[in-house]
Amino acid sequence: MDTKPIEKVIWLVAKTGLFFAHADGKYDVREKNFIEGFIDKLAAIGPVEDVKAELESSLQKQYKLEDIVNETKDLLSYFNPAEQSVIKVTLSQFVTNVINADCVENKKESALFEDWKKALE
Repeated sequence: MDTKPIEKVIWLVAKTGLFFAHADGKYDVREKNFIEGFIDKLAAIGPVEDVKAELESSLQKQYKLEDIVNETKDLLSYFNPAEQSVIKVTLSQFVTNVINADCVENKKESALFEDWKKALE
């Protein structure tokens, strides 16, 4: 997928959401609805049609933390330090909301979230 940086942000958000939503082995409908709603809101800053199509086709794909971290670091390289900080905070808030969407506290999700944050420091 040949994309602009903002489209890469949207795609990374989708993949990161899927990774954390699947971390407990169950992709809850509330997690799915939250991710899709968030992607819809991002339509104001960039095209989301391709991302939504990819999101639907990749629901069965299992992403690895290392891949998500590497893609995040690659994406951040397109932005200055202030923008990188905003992106990290936004992604962190998004992940927190995905993890909490199913109203179930899961230790695996929490541990992966901590590993993700440390890897991006």
